Amino acid sequence: MAAIRSFLKRTVSQNSPNNNHLNTGSTTDSTSDTSSSTTTTERINKQTNDGLSNSSPLGILINNNNNTNNDDSLRRPLLNISSTNRRGRLLLHLINNSNKMNTQTEQVIDENICLLDTKLPKELILRIFSFLDYQSLCRCAQVSKYWSTLALDGSNWQSIDLKSFQRDIHGTVLENLSLRCGKFLKKLSVENCKLITDHNMHILANHCPNLERLIVKHCDKLSNITLLHLSKHCPHLTCINISSCPQIDDQGVKIICSSCSHLECWDISWCMNITENGIRILAESCPKLTTFKSEGCPSMTNNAAIYLAKHCSKLIFLDFNRCSSLTDDGLVKLTQYCPLLETLIIANCTGLTDNTLIALGKYCHQLKKLDATLCSQFSDAGFLAMAQGCHLLQRIDLEDCIAVTDETLRHLADNCPNIRILTLSRCEQITDEGVRHIGSSVSAQENLRILELDNCPSITDISIDHLLACQNLQRLDIFDCQQITKTAVKRIQIRYPDLNIHAYFAPRTPTPTANQTTSCSICCCCCCCRSCSSCVPPCCTIT
Repeated sequence: MAAIRSFLKRTVSQNSPNNNHLNTGSTTDSTSDTSSSTTTTERINKQTNDGLSNSSPLGILINNNNNTNNDDSLRRPLLNISSTNRRGRLLLHLINNSNKMNTQTEQVIDENICLLDTKLPKELILRIFSFLDYQSLCRCAQVSKYWSTLALDGSNWQSIDLKSFQRDIHGTVLENLSLRCGKFLKKLSVENCKLITDHNMHILANHCPNLERLIVKHCDKLSNITLLHLSKHCPHLTCINISSCPQIDDQGVKIICSSCSHLECWDISWCMNITENGIRILAESCPKLTTFKSEGCPSMTNNAAIYLAKHCSKLIFLDFNRCSSLTDDGLVKLTQYCPLLETLIIANCTGLTDNTLIALGKYCHQLKKLDATLCSQFSDAGFLAMAQGCHLLQRIDLEDCIAVTDETLRHLADNCPNIRILTLSRCEQITDEGVRHIGSSVSAQENLRILELDNCPSITDISIDHLLACQNLQRLDIFDCQQITKTAVKRIQIRYPDLNIHAYFAPRTPTPTANQTTSCSICCCCCCCRSCSSCVPPCCTIT
């Protein structure tokens, strides 16, 4: 706008150098107007004869061609101005209006810039910032000093997850964050941040005394010293995950348990240096424990399970995946003392038998999720007892439970109406009859969302027909079910177009013919056609 005003002022001075009265705003007499009008008209006529002239800033357009057929409209000015004085007054009017418009526009812009800072209270801006992620907050902090203060306010950094930035997180980054967040920080995850050291954690614990949840999974450099600093400065700690921290042992567990009496969640998965004695100390010091994970811990024995059972009766979540030392003795005790149990993961615990399932059905009526992958000794009798007592089951994983038959599916369909996820992969004794029990159950028709039938060789197209009644099914896995055809898969896919079907059809060996054969690059099978470009490969995945 300033450039336009300068251009217009310069034009006025060039076209009316002797008309000083324009600057004072006085009115010219009619004689001067008439004389100027005559002079202007003569100049325009002269320009018409000489050719095209674009010197006028108001858009006078004159054709300079000698053609006699030119349109007269091209000889007329776009603005009909009869005198230089009137043109000057018009220019002055434009200048004055542009000044006013520019002032008003600048005022509006200034008001918009200051709107968030002046119109909204600080608390409301902080509330808006609380919905932003870390990168957006950092960008907002670069807008102005005021925004920087608000964006980096500790209230916006109460929960921090640095897992996605693991390669870029050095100790100094964690220290700066702890200084910025201070007492506001309650949840922190530095999973896989392998550059974090005990010194960095010391500074964190010093400045963040209200820390409640901490995840240091796969932080290889951390040792018992970190737990010592946490025990001194973070008395409100309720959940700690030290999974895959090989330098932490029983002494570290004892140190932190002695000061943090509110601990409710422990994850010591793959901590090979924590022994059965360390689990005993943990159980005795944490009576409020609700979640315990010890995946891959060889020290998770029957005695350790009994310690947990006697001292932690409020347990809700237990993860004993790959704890091969466990047997029925430890699990039965746990079920007797922990009736609130909702999730139990006993995958790869090959020493368990039906006694564990019977105890679950007898004592754990709140059970909702059970993962029994590779528990090969579980049979239909055990699942019958469990199903009769655990009516709230929502998810059950029976992958590689090779003793399971159609009877187990009948018991689940009759007694567990809330099942949403059912995994039966590699249960080779499951047939179409078992799937019929699931498909004919009214509750399964409404609630079943995911069904996995991978590597069930006895399943045929009849099973697919039974599943047509499951109207809310979202995913169906039928990899390597060799008796299921593409026709059946297409049939259920047409009925439910949003259903994700994961299937694989092995290539068939065609009958040799006299025609030339070519090799298909997609499935590496022999195709009896001259060109594979028009050949549909016999293997496919339908999603």
